[in-house]
Amino acid sequence: MTTPDVNGRVLLVDDDEMVRILAAESLRHAGFTVSEADCGEDGLRLFDEQRIDLVLLDVMMPGIDGYEVCARIRQHSLGKWLPILMLTGLNDTDSIERAYASGATDFITKPINWLLLTLRVRYGLRASRAIQDVARSQQSLAQAQRLARIGNWEWSRADGRLSFSDETRRIFGDVDLAGSATPSLFLNRVRQADRARLDTARQTLLREGSAYQISYGMLREDGTLLEVFEEAVPISDASGRVIGAEGFTQDITERVQAQRRIEHLAMHDALTGLANRQFFAEMVSVELDRAQRLGSSCAILHLDLDHFKSVNDALGDAAGDRLLCAVADRLRSSVRGADLLALNPPLRAAEMVARIDGDAFTVLVMEVRVPSHAAMVAERLLQAVSRTLLLDGRELVLTASIGIAVFPRDGDTVEALWRHAEQAMYAAKAVGTSTYRFFDEEMNKAASVKLELENDLRRAIARGELRLHFQPKVDLASGRMIGAEALVRWQHPQRGLLGPGEFIPLAEESGLIVALGDWVVAAGARQCREWADAGWAALRLSINLASPSFLQDDISAKLCAAVRHAGISPQQVVLELTESLLMVDADRTITILSALRDEGFGLSLDDFGTGYSSLSYLHRFPIDELKIDRAFVTDVALGGRYAAIALSIIELGHQFGMRVVAEGVETRQQAAFLLAHRCPVQQGFLYSRPLPADRFAALFVNRQDHDFRQEFLRAR
Repeated sequence: MTTPDVNGRVLLVDDDEMVRILAAESLRHAGFTVSEADCGEDGLRLFDEQRIDLVLLDVMMPGIDGYEVCARIRQHSLGKWLPILMLTGLNDTDSIERAYASGATDFITKPINWLLLTLRVRYGLRASRAIQDVARSQQSLAQAQRLARIGNWEWSRADGRLSFSDETRRIFGDVDLAGSATPSLFLNRVRQADRARLDTARQTLLREGSAYQISYGMLREDGTLLEVFEEAVPISDASGRVIGAEGFTQDITERVQAQRRIEHLAMHDALTGLANRQFFAEMVSVELDRAQRLGSSCAILHLDLDHFKSVNDALGDAAGDRLLCAVADRLRSSVRGADLLALNPPLRAAEMVARIDGDAFTVLVMEVRVPSHAAMVAERLLQAVSRTLLLDGRELVLTASIGIAVFPRDGDTVEALWRHAEQAMYAAKAVGTSTYRFFDEEMNKAASVKLELENDLRRAIARGELRLHFQPKVDLASGRMIGAEALVRWQHPQRGLLGPGEFIPLAEESGLIVALGDWVVAAGARQCREWADAGWAALRLSINLASPSFLQDDISAKLCAAVRHAGISPQQVVLELTESLLMVDADRTITILSALRDEGFGLSLDDFGTGYSSLSYLHRFPIDELKIDRAFVTDVALGGRYAAIALSIIELGHQFGMRVVAEGVETRQQAAFLLAHRCPVQQGFLYSRPLPADRFAALFVNRQDHDFRQEFLRAR
């Protein structure tokens, strides 16, 4: 007996063995059933033999390529709506257009982010199922339209009576209209708001001979309201005098309701039914105009759930959606009419609450006479969110943080109030969970801190504020320290020592990363010179090279000049590169790497396993070293998915004659596992945190004759 495919069956077609290994492992871990094929012919065979829900298809393969496979699947009776995601390392528009022309649903560019692959597949399946549902709905609607009843009628001016066909009477469902009826009797059944308009149109037709088209509501005998469309033309005698009218009436209730649903969806969040960002912005704009005219005040509350991502990751997307709906219901019911006065036209209280993004909600509070009024609403909302929730028999407690911006004190536009309420929300989160904060100018000043920090960073290099710290690389097989990785820090004059996470992203955004990289290379080379002078020439230094630096046309010449200016050889330096960097322009990259390797630089592929990880490209790139990303090292001793990936990388490195380095080693269990599986070269907090140059030198001196392996074995 086979187990049902709860999450769906994925057909993976790729001639790259490593891509198949990593992709299949990731998908199976996420609950998908995976069928694998290493060529297009086998992929088509499996598609004919099995029930497939989604295809992951490589573009470039021996035999028939991915384009042809995609086209053939589309021609299959079961492949019309099947989601097909093309895997391609090509980045030219012609290749992308060709993929779509072949029938691809979407494409995933290489390097592949393995952590997000399962999400792309899951959402691809979800979108496919939604499209199928829509297609079924459209077919049903088409059938309903074919069966839609259209009835005719006549209005005689001579006797003033309306005569209806049997079909018209069935549409209206009214026995009082059997045979014929007077206009006044008919109008009594028309929706009151439409009566005068319909009567005027008919009287104008009789008086002036003007045809009309009109929609109105009609109350059926059973009490239901029918939406109808009516078109009428005059009936004239031989002299041209209007003696009556004839027309047809069509039931358009479903069409009207569908239009209303569309309008609702356009202005409301599909998951919770609350107003969406667009609708909320329009409401706030209307209220600001009104408040400005009346000299009154209002407030925007920006609510964000605390640590919801962790909850969502732990429980899954479906459970997370249910929690968001529960929170939305609580917010909706917690907004009182006393707090929210009606707009013109009046709006329901629920429409004063909006879900604007993920786990973020906003509330518009009107007629805020004093700021404490908005605070009372915030407290009530926080209490509502924090009440215990029961989900699948499990009790959960959520908390939220709220930021408050008051009009006109904190801003006089929708954008300003929204931005300031969000800033206040972040200030509330910084204080702790389940709290609120009003916006003030200090928060606005905090928004400019980033700009100030960027300006400081521009001056940091010239001022000598950057520092290098060094983390040792240890060969556990020999027990010796064999190298170090250079890691940059910023000794800010006011903020103290800043880690790379606090300024590297800023350097990348501001374009300072190249200058920063040049400084790291120069400073690292000088440090190597000092080590060589101290007799440690065998100690090799690893330096991270960012993408913008690597992509410079003269990067090889610049690096050679930097190391030779410091008086060292390129053999003392290992350049660490990312997988995504290598894939920008493969041919150009290979040329640059070959030139650097010819000069004597060591080349290391950092964070291996999180990007492209292609066997074919690894074979082409002149790489000396693979570094296993810490994400796969953390739980490596426990076995499972990450252990399997780590072991695959180790084996892959040995097969290609590369040294494999494990980074992020923090426990003896991790170290023992890696050593036992032929990965002795390691770095991480188990051996040392990154240290300033003087402390690293002291560590090296003290450890020159020290056997890390013996220390490790004794510690066990």
